[in-house]
Amino acid sequence: MVSEHEPDDRGAGAGTFAGTGIGDPERIPALYPTASPLWVLLSRWLLGLEAWLRSHGGTRLRFGLRAFWAVVAIGGAVLLFGPVINPPLTLDDITSSADTATDRWIARTFAVDYRVERADDGTLVAHVEERIGAFFPDGTAEPGIQRVLATEYQGHALSPSNISATVDGRAIDVVHSEVPDRETLTLDAGTSALQGDHAFVLSYDLANLAYDATDTATGQSVDLLQWDVFGPSWPQAFAGLDVSITLPQELDDRLVRQPRGTLAWTLLSSGEWLEPEADAPVGQVTYRFTNEQNIPPHAQARFTMSFEPGTFRMPAPTPLFFVQTLGPLAPLAFLAVTLLLAVAARRVAWGDARGRPWFVAQPDPPEGITPRTAAQVIKAARSMELAETLGAAQKGASKTRRVRLVAAVRVAHRSGRIGDLPRALTRYLTAPERRAQLTSGLRRVPRGFVRDLFIAAPLALTVLQWGLVRQLSEQTKLAIVWWPVAFVLLSSAIAVVVLAIALTARPLTRRGALLKQHLLGIDVFASRTQLLDRTTLKDPLLPYAVLLAPPRAAGEQIVALASAERGGAEDPEGTDWRTPSFLTWPRLVVRALSVLLVVGTVVAVSVLPNPYDRGNDVVSFSGDIPGTLSTTVTSMDAVADLSRTTDGHARLAVTETLRVTFGDEGSRVPQFVQEWPSILNGQSLGLTVQSVTIDGAAVPFATQQLAETVLMKTQLRNVLTGGHDLQVAYALDSAAVAADAGGAVVDRIRWTTLLDGWHYDSTWGDEPAPDPLRIELRVPAELAAATTTAGWNSLDTSASDNPREWPPSVVPFDAPEYAGGVGGSSSSAAGSTGSTARDTTSTTTTAPDGTVSHVLDLRGGDDEGGYPFDLTVDGTGATVDFPSGTFQGPDTGTLGYTRIAAAAPVSVVLLLGALALVFGGLGACFGFSRRPRVFTPGLLRDLVRWLAPTASLATIILFIWMTIDMPSDHPDFAPLGISALVALAAGTAGLLLTRRKRTPKAP
Repeated sequence: MVSEHEPDDRGAGAGTFAGTGIGDPERIPALYPTASPLWVLLSRWLLGLEAWLRSHGGTRLRFGLRAFWAVVAIGGAVLLFGPVINPPLTLDDITSSADTATDRWIARTFAVDYRVERADDGTLVAHVEERIGAFFPDGTAEPGIQRVLATEYQGHALSPSNISATVDGRAIDVVHSEVPDRETLTLDAGTSALQGDHAFVLSYDLANLAYDATDTATGQSVDLLQWDVFGPSWPQAFAGLDVSITLPQELDDRLVRQPRGTLAWTLLSSGEWLEPEADAPVGQVTYRFTNEQNIPPHAQARFTMSFEPGTFRMPAPTPLFFVQTLGPLAPLAFLAVTLLLAVAARRVAWGDARGRPWFVAQPDPPEGITPRTAAQVIKAARSMELAETLGAAQKGASKTRRVRLVAAVRVAHRSGRIGDLPRALTRYLTAPERRAQLTSGLRRVPRGFVRDLFIAAPLALTVLQWGLVRQLSEQTKLAIVWWPVAFVLLSSAIAVVVLAIALTARPLTRRGALLKQHLLGIDVFASRTQLLDRTTLKDPLLPYAVLLAPPRAAGEQIVALASAERGGAEDPEGTDWRTPSFLTWPRLVVRALSVLLVVGTVVAVSVLPNPYDRGNDVVSFSGDIPGTLSTTVTSMDAVADLSRTTDGHARLAVTETLRVTFGDEGSRVPQFVQEWPSILNGQSLGLTVQSVTIDGAAVPFATQQLAETVLMKTQLRNVLTGGHDLQVAYALDSAAVAADAGGAVVDRIRWTTLLDGWHYDSTWGDEPAPDPLRIELRVPAELAAATTTAGWNSLDTSASDNPREWPPSVVPFDAPEYAGGVGGSSSSAAGSTGSTARDTTSTTTTAPDGTVSHVLDLRGGDDEGGYPFDLTVDGTGATVDFPSGTFQGPDTGTLGYTRIAAAAPVSVVLLLGALALVFGGLGACFGFSRRPRVFTPGLLRDLVRWLAPTASLATIILFIWMTIDMPSDHPDFAPLGISALVALAAGTAGLLLTRRKRTPKAP
């Protein structure tokens, strides 16, 4: 047994752990870790809370708090797995409601007038009058109707006021029923049931309907008034709609563009840009939109008005907005505070007990404490096995001791090595002495209200967080930033940390602290006496001394002691110290490489662009840019002038003149977009857009640098309709790049005025094809004379689908099939089928000043396909090659890097497939022949069972990723597919044939 008696001041001290004898009487101060003021303060709060709770209740209060957190967890589980609260209407809900549209009443007409004003304080006020013609079918028992008004909108309080109503001209009382975000008004006529037609008039005022927004057309800030006149709920069918909005002239003058009215039901919608009414009152402007068709229930009727920023004063967000927006963060914030408190508890309140203020050198081991227990007290995981085997080698008969000593030397060889870490940690964490510390009083489990909080709160709040996010993900997002996945993952991570702190906290008791001081004294004694260098393997203090020494150094010293005792001879039985569980550096490298192969592959396919993506999904063709679905190009003329700048760069100045039709059917302001390549062979072309004009007037536009293209989009503020002349001027200030032409490096100018896939884009219209479509390239005489290869891009059927093939297919400017023009089918002009062109010509002329002009003129085209645009796999334009060094700017180094990058995808897959084939096949052969080496833990087995399967998995992942957008006849498909199949077969065979058979247990 151990004693906790305090030592006196005369010697080494009394008590079992103190020892007497040769210990140095000099006292060594015990250096206890000091906590920061924050941890001390938080810990003081926790201790105060624990004391207060204990003073106000015992077991009953403790179980009550546990029950509270259980209720929170159950509530979170209901939110997570139960039905969605206030779910949004689905398509089935809306369509099925038509069957019950006549069960209550039908709105024959719905007329609503909005008078929008600016209040004295600058806020928006809308005076609303709704006139509802309601029809009550026979058999219904409705005394009136209900209207639902929103009270919260875009974070603003709408504050409905001045509510009044009449039925058939008779004033009635309005019954109010409120929930946090809406108010239900019941218009009761005062009779038991209404039959037939009745006229309801409802008047009320709404405030703060406008809110700050970004205009999708211009990208500028606006005060947006976008309102659904039916409110948050309109479960009635109706046959007539009349919406009017009246506002003062001063507000109308601040409109960015004319308003828009829209009527929508499920996936169907129609809208129009509104024009002012002619009969508006003086000083007022009225806009109106109507509908006279039967519309099913749950329709939406919106009007949209965009005002100049600052037109209205915006109120502060309501408390409900913050609750709804930040509500999901509340559990996360509570967990973050809990984490701080848990760390404070672990550092201070649950810290190790303190022993004496000093300790002395100890020449004797602690009584009744085994080396394994001592290792648990001082947390010497990597030295525990060495101390254990040394202690065992000192006991038993001489022959037994010799065997145990050999085992100890083997352990000493591998102690402290990285390959022994998994084995050492496993033995340390699973040792029975770990739990025995609690029963022997060396450590304690902190119990109480605070620990219950740290265990229950993370579990309950994490479940609640998941439930809240699941519920709110079904609703309209109130905040611009909404990261539900990040919320729950962060909450879960914090909960795991708090739980780990609470469940693993095992602070030392005073008895354990005294034992730790005794072991520290042994370390001091061993250091002062150079115990590990001078002692023998029979020294009973040795197993305890190695616990506090560096594991690797202690092991080497034990090996040296064993060698000295044998006169310098190495014990042949002690040389085989690598156990099957010991991971040598080669095995560690193989396993780390195996994990990195899969992780790196997953990361690569997540962040890198697909090398076989042909780029047909061009941003300008996607229709995702607001307003671009409402423009159609009917003709185009692109002229490019090549020149050499004063610093020797090639410059290409381009002017595109287009006839564009702007439609007014879309809900957005019609915009025009165009996109051009800006990087070629990894080299920048220096593309800049200089101007955009419509009918000769400059219009605002914005450019965006994408991966390898520049996107231009107009930012028209007002709605244009009909046909307009649009002109775009842009320049390539470094148009020449280094390129490969038949094995030789050339300076290439590749001008692409239309990207591949443009004929599918709705921006250009479906039918008919633009007519005419004219492309002209002008080359000065001096540069024309230096040209080695020149022609139009991709206008023949031999164009390859390989995006890495270079140079691309080019039809010479003077190709005979285009010279002079060709009538009839375009198949005779460009080898295409399925379309007809009246006149497709390529002409070359020379001006008096020597400038050579190449013109591609495409005219006509039927309504079923137009020109042979399906052949423009590399984009429509021209390519001109010059000898290397003609221009400044081409970078041969970047070209080389591009070549390597182009070959890398296939090379990586082939390499991974080869790894899987070699090691998987080797394992399959050895396993089939039952060679023992492949069934014994070691480098070969790790190569077969770790590297080969992960290389196979990485190969398959890359194969699927690369080929998902690859044409079926692509030349790289075969080697990629064969590599994936070979890797799969070899990796699987290696795994199956190297499984170790279980040895049946002896009866």
